[in-house]
Amino acid sequence: MIDIYLTLFNKIILGEYPAGIRLKEESLATEFNISRTPVRSVLQQLEQDGLIQIFPNKGAIVLPFSADEIEEIYEIRKSLELLCLEISAPILSVQKLIELKKKIIENANNEDIQVHTDLDAHFHSYIINSTGKKRLIDMLNQLFRLIQSFRSLGFMDKETKESTINEHLEILDALCRRDIALAKELMRKHIDNSKIIALSQLLKARNT
Repeated sequence: MIDIYLTLFNKIILGEYPAGIRLKEESLATEFNISRTPVRSVLQQLEQDGLIQIFPNKGAIVLPFSADEIEEIYEIRKSLELLCLEISAPILSVQKLIELKKKIIENANNEDIQVHTDLDAHFHSYIINSTGKKRLIDMLNQLFRLIQSFRSLGFMDKETKESTINEHLEILDALCRRDIALAKELMRKHIDNSKIIALSQLLKARNT
């Protein structure tokens, strides 16, 4: 189901499905060769993420998605995730951090985008979920699909992939040393860089 979400996400963000176009369950089910039930579920996710609006018995309409919305999403993410880091950093397992670092290094040259997307998700989720703060976790999970979808697009670029890997490793090193101040500063820069990449992808798509 996530592949369908990512496919539709990419088509909307990259302008293949421009604002105002109608998406119908039946047509999408035929396109993906699946039943209408999973299509309906993906459309509901896209509506929750603000990319479409569903009209009963009429299908869904693609909504405008602006650079300002990307900036807002990443600024909210930065505030919440830095709070997560502050809470969880003192109690994160050093052994788990080392194991995660090892996985990232082992897969550095892997060309499978999904592998890097999954590792990115694991890296951030470990920090977020370790807070044990349900409301905080839920708020970030609301943004998660959008953020990770932009990350998947970013990993298509070799330079972006390499810089992201290096940023993750630097944060992990700081966390292993319990240098929370440095870890927060590195995470702030990491999320700011992620925002710049997402904005660049959107602007590039809209200018082609």
